[in-house]
Amino acid sequence: MGLREEKKARARAAMALAAADLFGRHGYAEVAMSQIAKAAGVSDQTLYNYFPTKESLVFDRAEQFEHTLRARVAHRPAGEEVVPAFRRWFDEFVFGPAAERALTRPGGMVRLVAGSEALHRALLDLAHRAAGTLAAELADRPPARATVLADALVAVYLRAVEELGTAPGPEAIPGIAERGHARLDVLADLDRA
Repeated sequence: MGLREEKKARARAAMALAAADLFGRHGYAEVAMSQIAKAAGVSDQTLYNYFPTKESLVFDRAEQFEHTLRARVAHRPAGEEVVPAFRRWFDEFVFGPAAERALTRPGGMVRLVAGSEALHRALLDLAHRAAGTLAAELADRPPARATVLADALVAVYLRAVEELGTAPGPEAIPGIAERGHARLDVLADLDRA
């Protein structure tokens, strides 16, 4: 990453962090984009250049979510099945350091989605798009099988996000991960059938 891209990434992260802080203190519906810009120390226009909607601040990692998921499956080592590749992504993206941050920050995505039907619907839309992208990477399977597998894998991700959103605290993370792994084991068995 060049200096310019690094500077943009830092600015983007600072704006998302300011938004999460405000959302956590005041609630998603109560915070205006102008308040976020002010808290982040940028102009309204700069904020809109990075985040065209308030919703996009909640899903600031959406592009990374889709990109890393697609890349993990598309570039898995020769001979590695799809479900184990997904599981490695799942553990890193969902249950890495992000899980503990998600449960300790009330303004983070998983907590906000748990408290808002509109944001939950937006998460479902994001997941639907990701499942379509993932299905396209499974071209070695018949199209219907690829679609069903991609939908099921993304459903495991969604269930984990929903469980994290309502979890009492970080102590719940191992149980949520274990349930996700059990679901993935079932999918691995079905995919081999």
